[in-house]
Parts: sequence; C-alpha cells; structure tokens
Amino acid sequence: MSVEKLTTLAEAGALVRDGDTVAIQNMATQAAPMALVRELIRQGRQDLGVVCLVGGIPVDWLAAAGTINRLVGAAVSMEQFGLCQRYRKAVEAGAIRVEELSETALNARLGAGARNLPFLPTRGLIGTDLIGVNDNLVMLDDPFGGPPVVACRALVPDVALVHAHKADRFGNIGYEPTALWPDLGIMPKAATTVIVTAEEIVDSEVLRADPDRTVLPGFMVDAVVEVPYGAHPTSFFPCYGYDSVMHREWIGATGDDAKVAAFLETHVTGPADHTDYLETVGGAERLAATRAWEA
Repeated sequence: MSVEKLTTLAEAGALVRDGDTVAIQNMATQAAPMALVRELIRQGRQDLGVVCLVGGIPVDWLAAAGTINRLVGAAVSMEQFGLCQRYRKAVEAGAIRVEELSETALNARLGAGARNLPFLPTRGLIGTDLIGVNDNLVMLDDPFGGPPVVACRALVPDVALVHAHKADRFGNIGYEPTALWPDLGIMPKAATTVIVTAEEIVDSEVLRADPDRTVLPGFMVDAVVEVPYGAHPTSFFPCYGYDSVMHREWIGATGDDAKVAAFLETHVTGPADHTDYLETVGGAERLAATRAWEA
C-alpha cells in the first residue's frame, strides 16, 4: 500500500535536525528549494552543513542567518548579480568551513553514497592542490594499468531538499524536461531523508501519463509539500524566471549588518507563511514579472 507523504512546510522543516548535513538543489540563480530554506531559518536551525553543486542566494541567506557552519561544493555565486557576500564574510571569519570540490568530484562523492560504495573515482581534480588538503580524496593507481585516478570518499547527506514541478500525495516527483539539473539526479538518491516542495500536487494518473518525467519514486521521498513559487526568488523554468529585483535588493543589503537583519525580518522570519512571503515581495504583479517572456 502506498503511504501518503503530504505535509506542511513547518512539519517538513522539523525533519531537519541541528548539525545535519543538508544537500540543497541549486544552480546559482536557478531551481533552489527556497521555501524550505526560509523554513530552516525560521525554525532557528543551527550548525547545519550544506552540500550544493553551485550555491547561490539560499547559501547566502543561510550564512547571513548563522544557520550553517560548513559547506561542500564546487562554487557559490549569484552569477550576474555578484558574489554571495555574507557567505564570503562568514568563510573569511572562520565561521564556515569549506570543502571545495570540482563538480565531477562532488558528483563522485554523492554517487558513491547513492550506490552504497566506499568511493568512486574521477580524474577531474588531477593537477590541482585540492587533493593534498582533503582527506576525502586519495590518489589511486588504476588496477587495470591506466593512469592514476582520484578516489572520492562516499558522501551521504542526512537530508536532501528538492523543488519540483509536480508531485502526487505519495511522493512521486515529476519534472518538466527543461529543468533537470545534474545535482537533482544524484543528491536525493544519496541522502538519508528527502524533502520535496512542488509547484502543484496532482493526481497520480497525471504523473503516469509521462512516466519518463518521474525522476523520484515515492519510496525515496519522506515528505512532500505543495508550494507554488517555492523556488522564488530563483528561477524555475518553465514556471517562472528569477526575480532580478529581489536579487539586487539583497545584494544592496549585504554590505550592512542592519540592512541584512531588516531584509531577513521582512522576507524570511517575519512572514507568517509562504502566502504572506509572496505578498512581501509584491504579490501577483511582481510574480507575473518573473514570466516576462510571455509578454
């Protein structure tokens, strides 16, 4: 019998414990589970580790709130909007410890975790200094006589946070083909607990009509929440683009502690719920502007 996985943002956020390592789907300005990120800050989580391929504004908000103390990833940037200054400040102050990896090495670590292997090899880091300063990376001779490879120790996050286009109440997750990112393919499969927000909850028959778009089966998912615009202010094509106004507003605040605190109070800790949050950023008119290509 299928088990229903529908829950609320508050209940989903409560599945994350202080000190957990949390994998966050994110590609700089795209496809981040922002509603869940805000919920972790609202609930006052502490000492979280973040795993991300290319972190953006969610990492900066978590750093600004003092929620995270370590990060494993390839890069942290908001692309054309600039650097993640609160994350950078926390790293420089020693408040966040960073394990820098190439994308291939991170996917190898997660891939080993997903497959219950001790490690997977890559050549993506050979020639860099990262191997010598990271205990999770070891040079190995190829037993088949080829050139050496880098063994990347398995990484099993405690929790993976994902945003999707569609889900049913049993946790089966459907994606439009335009939004499949490489981190989605492996992060939730490596994690112990998987939490998904979705733009809409649909009947299971809707997902069965396009089985190739069901990227996570329900047995792999622990909780699912219906959250329209759940990736805002990052983009989630083809539903909406990124909110450039909000990204610039955040960038404008990051150089001043008081402005950062005011921003987080207005948009993260202050709103009573997700609907209230959407009103703080301008409501329907502002959200419509993130679909400018339809004009």
